[in-house]
Amino acid sequence: MKRKHTVLLADDDKVQTMMLSTQLRAKGYSVAAAYDATYTVMVTMKSPPDVIVLDIQMPGGTGKAALERIKSSSKTTQIPVIVLSGFTDRKTIEECMALGASEYLTKPADVDKLDAAIRRVLGLPAAEQPPESANAESPAAAKPPVNELPPRDTWDH
Repeated sequence: MKRKHTVLLADDDKVQTMMLSTQLRAKGYSVAAAYDATYTVMVTMKSPPDVIVLDIQMPGGTGKAALERIKSSSKTTQIPVIVLSGFTDRKTIEECMALGASEYLTKPADVDKLDAAIRRVLGLPAAEQPPESANAESPAAAKPPVNELPPRDTWDH
């Protein structure tokens, strides 16, 4: 049996975390979640994941502080950290990379880009993508993924 790689999703947005968890599990990962920076560090120290997907703005300290603590411990320094944040400014990206982030992705999360980043930092082969023509011919391709919510303005009040 092939071992599942463990991804720790560290983000205070519980809806996004649940959606990403479901999507990453469908891609074959084992997923754990942490909803604040302090708990992220505690979980990482107690049960190191294979990779961490880390938001910057969280309660319990910043994601940058968590990144710094994770990278400063000999027990966890080798764990790749992918920052997934709404911050798009050059200074924040450079700070995160200087603190030891392996990759920096911006929100909203694209699960295929996240999967590709996870595969890169873990040294796994790229996921096989079906040919574009196969997707266009498939009636299922026209349906949105089950995990995606419709735009908020279409929700019944």
